[in-house]
This record gives sequence, structure tokens and C-alpha cells, in this order.
Amino acid sequence: MLVIALLLAVPLLAIRPAPTRAAVPAALDDVIVRFSNDPGAGSAALLASVDRLVGDSGAVTGIDPLGLAGTYDLHLAAGQDPQSLAARLAGSPGVVYAEPNRSIAVPPMPASFAAAVAPITDWGLDRSGAAQAWPITDGSGVTVAVLDTGVSATHPDLTGRLLPGWNFVGHNADTTDDSGHGTYVAGIVAGRPGPNGFSGVAPGVKILPVKILDSHEVGSTASFVSGIAYAVDHGARVINISADGIADTQALDDALSYAEAHGVVVVAAAGNDPSGQPSYPGAVSTVLAVSASAQDETVATFSSYGPFVDLAAPGVDIPSAWWSPQGGNGYATASGTSAAAPFVSGAAALVLAANPGLTAAAARQLLLETAVDIGSPGIDAQSGYGRLDAYLATRLATTVIPTPAGSGTLSLNGTGAATDLILSASGFRPGEPVDVWSSAADGIHRPLRGIVADSHGHLRVDLGRLAGFAVGALGATAVGEQSGTAVASAYTVAPVPRAAAFAPIPAFASTPTREYFAQTGHSLANGFKAYWEQHGGLAVFGYPISEEFTERSPDAGTAYTVQYFERNRLEFHPELAGTPYEISLGRLGSELAPQVFPAPAPMASGPGQQYFAQTGFSLSGRFLDYWSTNGGVEQFGYPISQPFQQGGHLVQYFERARFEYHPEYAAPYDVLLSRLGVELARQDGYLR
Repeated sequence: MLVIALLLAVPLLAIRPAPTRAAVPAALDDVIVRFSNDPGAGSAALLASVDRLVGDSGAVTGIDPLGLAGTYDLHLAAGQDPQSLAARLAGSPGVVYAEPNRSIAVPPMPASFAAAVAPITDWGLDRSGAAQAWPITDGSGVTVAVLDTGVSATHPDLTGRLLPGWNFVGHNADTTDDSGHGTYVAGIVAGRPGPNGFSGVAPGVKILPVKILDSHEVGSTASFVSGIAYAVDHGARVINISADGIADTQALDDALSYAEAHGVVVVAAAGNDPSGQPSYPGAVSTVLAVSASAQDETVATFSSYGPFVDLAAPGVDIPSAWWSPQGGNGYATASGTSAAAPFVSGAAALVLAANPGLTAAAARQLLLETAVDIGSPGIDAQSGYGRLDAYLATRLATTVIPTPAGSGTLSLNGTGAATDLILSASGFRPGEPVDVWSSAADGIHRPLRGIVADSHGHLRVDLGRLAGFAVGALGATAVGEQSGTAVASAYTVAPVPRAAAFAPIPAFASTPTREYFAQTGHSLANGFKAYWEQHGGLAVFGYPISEEFTERSPDAGTAYTVQYFERNRLEFHPELAGTPYEISLGRLGSELAPQVFPAPAPMASGPGQQYFAQTGFSLSGRFLDYWSTNGGVEQFGYPISQPFQQGGHLVQYFERARFEYHPEYAAPYDVLLSRLGVELARQDGYLR
């Protein structure tokens, strides 16, 4: 079942309430079907084919194409069961899938219409960095499709901004907003301020209104799919969907794949249900799911969260255009991920206007990589990559380097896998903030934050491990935020020879002293094999991903015999021979931690909690259970962080490991070691 909700709440300017909605059935009397060989819309062959497959010439009373090849909405006669008919069709020759069409049921939206707006700070526009990007581009030349309740073409903030669109509710060209929600969303994307108005993120774009929801904010999967296909076919480069659902459908996946194949960036609200459940379409990998951030750089408590969240954007107390059936055009201030999503859609339009040749994936990557980290360090389940920075994303996207130009060079520092690429530059103002980023051959841009020129206007910036960049041309750019001074330098990244120890070896029959693992093509023997077996084996360490080889320790600079596993690295310490510590885990937790974690205030140990004065952190709950059961400090070292969200999981760093909590698995497998061995091997160029 697909249930879609518009995501606005918390009205501040309440003069007249938004319209209420009548009860809506979850399932409709129709079925969505996709044929492997398309008979052609409206053809007798199509109707005959459906009748033959259904086995009842009166079961289907009408057929509508949905804009995707071979995909149709079948209207059923009264009394027909959509679930049963879909099941019969799904097993028929020539049918790729069949599924009941579902209603898009939108809960009443408490945002309100206001006839006039008192002066109020549009904090979201400033915080998102949109105005900073306008000297580069205002989005001109890009079309943003707003799939919603329609858009008011007469609103003073939107006049001249709208293209002819389509109404998939009334099946006509009238895309007038009869609810208010669509006008609100369009204003955040492209509003042009009038006497009381508020500028949108990308005021130069054109809005393609695609009405998929009626005046009661109700639609269907079929109208949703048709709307996406229509937007793609009519030139949209960005699609905004300020709605979410609780289930996925094949037809929705097909429509989103169609958008991706045509270079269209799709942005969706993450939802206003903080239950941890994924919501669609945001949870689809090619869609940017957006949570709502507040002025204090926290994520709103009403925002949905989970590993599907990609970005946060301003979504609390956001003013924009509005339309009401009682009062017509006006303004409203509201909160919700419905407000956050159009900030990202507008930023995507700025990025594509700055560099029209970008693919959808490249545009998404720019928006993610340039986000400002808020909340828990790193990628987390509330804010994803962080809060939107439209300026930096647009700056990185543009191929035009501003003047005047400074001077700069790229050089190497270090040897072997530890080689770093260094950018040295000059010509900036003393103490000036500088935007610095690298552009690799694979199209990946890596921004560096917090870079400031020294008292002489010089920079020396470590761009990162050379092995972490794609082979080919690598560019580095630095732009002074005050002076506009720019430096561009280039370097050619050569292939890093794969370490011989990581190359799979020929298969052989395992023996009691040496075991071969076909899963990775590597073996395990001697003291490493004994340690691996005694301390948890496959469940704790994963498979070996290398043979034994000699590697210099980043801690002491001493060379040790080591072997890499999926989840860690084993080290042989001959200076500790004869003790329980001659083989130990590498300090991968410390090596790969995203930052030095500030310790909380000292706390006492107690029931279910153990405090470690050595590092200032504590252990509790399932992490304490796992740590204690599987070797404690001798195995994993001390905790070097408190638990926090990273990569969609609750994690905690230790000197020699990182724990992940997976509530979807039953104990004892709900706590796992992260794949730090693989992460480090890739970072150092051992694996590609």
C-alpha cells in the first residue's frame, strides 16, 4: 500500500485554516500493469490482450497510459477485486508486473493562509547560502517540476515563472492550485519578492506545475508515476516531491529510473514521522531525501530519520507564497520537510545552471559533499551528509574561475601508501576564508572546510591521500571568499600498483594448519589463524582479504607482519612474543576516526555502565555486553567516543575497532564490527 503525505505543519501566521479532507479509500478500483511488449495505447490489440489475460471481457472498463513504455492504468468494473486481478495478471505471459493502484492519502495540513505578512526574517535563504550563489547563477535556463496540488499562476511572487503544465487529476491543462501547498513549495524554489514577498532559492528558474493531488490533497500512484514521466518528457532537470509514502511500488521505481536515465535530479521530503521507518520516494537510492533543520542547526524533532536521509535543509518557520480558497494569494509561514525539500531542489537547479553538463548523479554528489556537517560527526541518520550549502555546491559546479588569479602548486608529501597531495597557494588577503576543493578524474569533488589564509595570504592545504583519488587528471581550486582571488592547479594521478599480498592466490585444499577461503581468494595460517579462531573467527573479523605481508605501523613507525581482514587488521608483535599480546588488532579505530572526539564530563561507573578514565568515555548497553564478552580492553582497546549516529547506524569508536548496532538482527548479531579493514585497505590504495 502506498500512502503519500504532504509534509507541512506548525503554522505561525494563522488567519484562516487550510481545507479539511474527506476520508479516502486506500485502494482504488484499478490496477497498474506493465507489458514486456507494448501493444500501443488505445489500440484494439491492447484491450483484446487485457481481456484475454484477465479472462473476463467486462472486467476492464478503461485503459490509460502512464507515460512509461508498456505501462498502463486499468480501470475495473464495479465489484472487481484489484488485488485478485493484479495477481492473475502478474503471472501472465508478457506481463512484467501488475499491482493495485493506491490512493495518495494526505493528512490535513495545518499550515495557514495569511492575507499579509508582517516583517519576518527569511532565515532559511541566508542559511542555505543561496543568495551567495546568485552572482554565479540564479538558476536561469533550468526547469524545476513541482509535483503537488498545482501552483497559483497569479501569485505576484510567481508570475512569469510558470510554464504550461498538466493536471493528472482533472486530465486537463488547468494546473491552478486548489489547496495552497504547491504554491508554497514553488515559492521556496523560485519566488520573486514583491512588496511582501520572499525570494526563492533559484529565482531565475522556470516552474513546471504538475498537478497530481486534488483540492483535498489526494491522488494516486498512477497520477504520481504519470507526473514524473511528464516532467521528464517536458524538460525538467529537477523534480520536487514534497510528499512521502510508507511503501514502495514497482511502478514508482520505474518512473524514478526513467528520471535518472534522463539526467533529472529528484528531490523528496524525508517525512514528518520520527519513527525510523523508511519513506518513499525518498528511500529510493536515486532520490535525495531531505530532513528539516532549524535555526540552531539541529534537525527538527518532527523529521523522519534513518539511513535513507541524504541532506538536511531549512524547514522550521519558513515563509513563502500561499494560496487559500478563502482568500486567494497571500503568504504563510510553516514548518515541515515539505519546506526543506524545495530548498534542495532550488540548489540543484543552481548547480545545473552553473554546469549544465552534469549528470544527475554528479549533481547529487556535489550537493552531498558540500553539505555542512551538523549533529553527530560524519553521515548520520538525522541529517545525512549535513545541512545544505547551496553556495559551495554551485561554486564547485561552475567551470568559470573568477579573477584576479593567485599562484599555486600541487606537490606530494610522504612515501608509499601514506603519500598526501598538498596544495600550496598565495595571493589571498591575510586571514581570509578560502573555499578549497579538488576535482578528480571520476567527477568526484572534495571540498575542504575551515580553510583560512595565513597572515601573509598563503595557504598550505593537505588534500588527502593520493591513493584515494581516481587515476587521471586531478584539479585543485582555491577561491578567496572576500577578495575573489582564485588559484587552479593540476596533477596527474598515476595507477597505484596493487599490493601483491591483496591479489587472490590459487585455490588449494585446506589443512588443519592452513585454511583457504574461496570467498576472497586468501588463506589463513600460523598464529594469525589461531588468534582468529580463538577470538570470534568469521563472526568478529570477517574473511581475510590479504595474505601476510610487512607493513610499517603509522603509530610507532616500526615494520610488522600483518594480515588484513574485512573488519580489521591483525599484527604480529615479536617484542611481545610469549605473552597474550604478541598478536593484536591494529589501531584501526584511531586511524579511521573522523575526528578527535571531545570527552563528556567525567562520570561514575554504575549498573549497566562502565566509565574509563584513561580516555574519558563510557560503555553501556549492548556495546558494553559485546565488548566484555569478546575480549574487552585487550581485544578492542578503550572507547574513544560516545555512541553516535554515523552512516545510518548507532556506532561507537574504540582504539582498535568500531562497533555498529543493528537492531534488525537478533542478539548476539545485533552488534557488529565495522568493515574497517576494507575501509583502510581502500584508503591506502591496496584495494580498488
